[in-house]
Amino acid sequence: MNAQILIKTAGDWFEFTKSRTGQLDFEGKWENCDLPNVDGAQKFFSSAYFTPCNYVFIDSALNCNPVIYAAPDVDVSDKDLFDYLVHIGPLLAAVEAKDSLLAGQLYLRRSKVFEKFSQLTQYILEPLCVEILFSMCYGRMQQLAPEDLELVYESAVEKLEYDSSRETIDQALTRWFKKNSAKFTLPLVGTCYYDWDADPFALEKLSDNLSCDDLAGMAEKIRKAKHGFYESLELSVQAEPYNTHDKNSILVNIENPEAKLCGNPGLEKAGHIRALAAKIIREAKPKKMNYGGKLAALCGDEIVVELEV
Repeated sequence: MNAQILIKTAGDWFEFTKSRTGQLDFEGKWENCDLPNVDGAQKFFSSAYFTPCNYVFIDSALNCNPVIYAAPDVDVSDKDLFDYLVHIGPLLAAVEAKDSLLAGQLYLRRSKVFEKFSQLTQYILEPLCVEILFSMCYGRMQQLAPEDLELVYESAVEKLEYDSSRETIDQALTRWFKKNSAKFTLPLVGTCYYDWDADPFALEKLSDNLSCDDLAGMAEKIRKAKHGFYESLELSVQAEPYNTHDKNSILVNIENPEAKLCGNPGLEKAGHIRALAAKIIREAKPKKMNYGGKLAALCGDEIVVELEV
């Protein structure tokens, strides 16, 4: 093995080193032309605190169970160290994919584990800290104070150049988005008011065609077909200034899956960006009416979209 500790996600490898004193350091993404050599390594699987099997659909970069490889001469048996390694993989993948919502959720879910290596975790989260703060504190319906995301908040304050004596955190975010382009993920709200169906019956029936002669092969074909289908759904995230209830409204339309299977194109209302987030986005970029957008994840009743301001 030509590294001490490696974590493989869907398409990337991330390298860690451990010093003789037991200090864990993050070396970043493996950028060498050749793939790493993991011959003789101990192989561990990431914790199931994140698993794609809970999703109807998730972005390709996150559709994986991260794997940890440790060189034979590297001791990873320390409880806190091992705990960190088996949980950090999905967080690395989420930050690399710019999935700010998932990165924030994963950090919050295992914050006690990550904060035992606080400097390391803060360094990993720093490139996406503002977007994570925005997604978690303004995009979701669940109330969360920025200070609750301790390591993220500390980095975001520095990046935003936020001074509480001069402005509110809302104003700081608005100012920052005015000057910067940003890509992040947000869940939709108000989905219960619309009929958009993420999992039409026709897709469920695909499993009826499984053959026991090649069960694994057929299942893999179905998985790839369904994943490709959801990736292909057209989506619009755009301002709705004509909305009489909220001039800052941002509506999300997604191609109807069942209609698409019948050969009929057309977008259908699926939900809105939460009002708190929409207000900051619209005030920061009042002339920007369309925010691109693609489907990032479907999990239960939650629809997550990626957008750019």
